[in-house]
Amino acid sequence: MKQNPKPQKNKTLKTADYEQHIGELTDSLQRLQADFENYKKRQAEESAATMDRAKEIVLTELLPALDNFDLASSHLPAELEGNSWAQGMQYIGQQLTQKLDELGVKKINPLGEKFDHNQHEAIEHVPSDKPEEIITDVITPGYQIGERVVRPARVKVSGGSNYKKESN
Repeated sequence: MKQNPKPQKNKTLKTADYEQHIGELTDSLQRLQADFENYKKRQAEESAATMDRAKEIVLTELLPALDNFDLASSHLPAELEGNSWAQGMQYIGQQLTQKLDELGVKKINPLGEKFDHNQHEAIEHVPSDKPEEIITDVITPGYQIGERVVRPARVKVSGGSNYKKESN
């Protein structure tokens, strides 16, 4: 007996249909996997941004206390040098700085650097032997988290040796 060629054709058509359907499902799965990977990346970025915002809020609240601590430690009376309590306070200051570093908070202390309006706030131009636009004094250090400046450093900037202050 001869076989009917029609069933063979239907079988070939069904196989082609299945292969096409498998291809469509594979494409759909690959798109879904790519979408999920993109979602995970977006979530990680959003989580990091939220963490940076939280750090910024806390840092902004702590900055006055940090500034006062730095100011007090930089004006240690001569009679307290070598004092174990004063040394302990300096150690605490070092620990605070280390913890800020671990959290990705960087102190901006630009003494001797060229003035950059993105990171510094000039409070005064002063006559100086240094070239123009070089920072001569840091009044309060700035802070940044990653590349974002939380607070610019407040600085005095050289007006050059020929600079004359304008009188009011």
